[in-house]
Amino acid sequence: MVGWAIAGSSAFGPVCQSQFLGALGINFRLEALLQNATEEQAEALQLGYWRLVGDGPPPWLDKDDDPKSAPTGMGSRYKALAIVSDACGVPIGFQ
Repeated sequence: MVGWAIAGSSAFGPVCQSQFLGALGINFRLEALLQNATEEQAEALQLGYWRLVGDGPPPWLDKDDDPKSAPTGMGSRYKALAIVSDACGVPIGFQ
């Protein structure tokens, strides 16, 4: 999606961070890393994944846990934008 073009350049986006990282293959990368991860590593990977692509507090948060101490997902909070030369075409993650 092209927003504007100036002198041979184009802008793509903005798209939410979760959509952008999904287009780059974050889900496949997580699955590959989890195959050889210890339980502790798997927990850290899943938490990191949630922070990058999730929205709000993690769904596995217990009702007794303090939501302020839990990481908040940034998946819809942050956006990605690319400004490229027209010669480059559509950048990866924005197709």
